Amino acid sequence: MKELKLTEEQVQNNKKSDLIQDLMATGTVMDELWNYHPENPDKKDIVNEYNVLKAIQKQIEEELAELK
Repeated sequence: MKELKLTEEQVQNNKKSDLIQDLMATGTVMDELWNYHPENPDKKDIVNEYNVLKAIQKQIEEELAELK
């Protein structure tokens, strides 16, 4: 099999693309964490949100069990 040879520009573009994706992912996580941050005046109750997710998880598991 022939090895693919990238140009220096392609390597740089790939690195730039990876870094932009990492930056976007970091921003997404930061936005989600802000929902629970103590300095956020509209912060969500993390215990309540966790319980909501547990209920959703249980419902999905029940629906999956019905499909077996």
